[in-house]
Amino acid sequence: MLKNIVLAALAALLVGAVTASCGGGSNNLCVDRNVSCEAPLTCDPSDGVCKCGGRGGVVCSEGFSCDPVSNTCLSTRCSRVDCTDKPGTSCDVLDGLCKCGGTGGTVCTDTEECNPNAKACVPRVNCGQVACPVNQACDQLTGRCKCGGAECSAGQSCSVDMGGAKTCVANACTGVSCTGNNVCDGADGLCKCSGVVCQSGEACACPPGSDAGCAANQLACRPGNACASVTCTNNTTCDPVDGLCKCGGPGGPVCASNQICNLGPPPQCQGGQQCTQPDGGPKSCTGGTSCDPEDGKCKCGGRGGLVCAPANTDGGVSPAEICVQNPVQQACRRPCDIRTPDCPSGAYCYYDSSAATPAAYCAAPTDTKKEDDACTVATACFSTNPAPRSIHCLGLVLGQTGICRAYCDVAAGTAGCIQVPRPQTCLQITGAPAGFGYCNPM
Repeated sequence: MLKNIVLAALAALLVGAVTASCGGGSNNLCVDRNVSCEAPLTCDPSDGVCKCGGRGGVVCSEGFSCDPVSNTCLSTRCSRVDCTDKPGTSCDVLDGLCKCGGTGGTVCTDTEECNPNAKACVPRVNCGQVACPVNQACDQLTGRCKCGGAECSAGQSCSVDMGGAKTCVANACTGVSCTGNNVCDGADGLCKCSGVVCQSGEACACPPGSDAGCAANQLACRPGNACASVTCTNNTTCDPVDGLCKCGGPGGPVCASNQICNLGPPPQCQGGQQCTQPDGGPKSCTGGTSCDPEDGKCKCGGRGGLVCAPANTDGGVSPAEICVQNPVQQACRRPCDIRTPDCPSGAYCYYDSSAATPAAYCAAPTDTKKEDDACTVATACFSTNPAPRSIHCLGLVLGQTGICRAYCDVAAGTAGCIQVPRPQTCLQITGAPAGFGYCNPM
């Protein structure tokens, strides 16, 4: 009997051992550990942990609660957050802050606003209140002026190439000298007084009675009176802008006391020790320049003027620069032919009838005036249809307004002008080289 009881006990132990080794018995740690979870959490039997979703669920971190419908953890940090006073932002579920881009986004500063499309904070700028330089446009995302997709650095301006692409180019003021208090604008190379181009007979001056000078923001174009007590001789004429006697009048070169004014054209100052040829004859300058008696060099503006670049300075076949002058500035420019322009990238050929010595030269467009638009400077007319090209400012005289007309070759006649949407013929530009024409409606 005892033997049978012992054998039965051994059999029971053996069966228990086999059963345990085969994974039988209870495998629910929630039951084994008597785990009780607070709703809506459910115990995961695999590890005995209360989770959102039970078996295979997740443990909600601080600031999150379990949603029994979706069995997911939802943030409680945004339950009482209102972002309506910060347009474009939404609540970040991780910290409860209104951010541009929502969770993981950026908190905009007081001087920024959220652009929801870009999910980025941008300056609080109204592009309608931003004045950009010529050919540049205000970027709606940043409020900054851009040339194409780039921002031009200091000393650069925006130019449009033959394909219509915009690029930042070197300062247009290179080779430009302003008269009086005028200052060159690097965006277009024009000498201005508080942002305005003074007209013939005007000077950039302080308010009346400001004999001791004035602040830069008080300067304005006012009728010139610098010639009140000036008497000029030797064919020179007083310039009311600066009171200097000039050969050919305002915009002409300044002669020394030992020089005479040869009215040309172009007007030149001749004579003087340094400006005399070995045979005793006067030195003659080309390209509208005049001899500086202090060093004998031909300069744009004569005494104290600019030395224009000679030919082939770029290592190629570039022509020598010419002198372009008017009452407010002097500039060395590359000459060109409006019929077959060969200007460098970003520059176009313009015939300037307002210059002291009218000439055609390469320059960056200073505006985008189209055909039939009014123009006050030679380089204001510019079109991109059918391709980027300069347009002539017809009838322009400094102080008077011209009208934009397309350039053409007189020899081509009507064939040199676009006949749509109206028929046009090519007429000679008065005072310009033979063949330089403009398209005139018939």
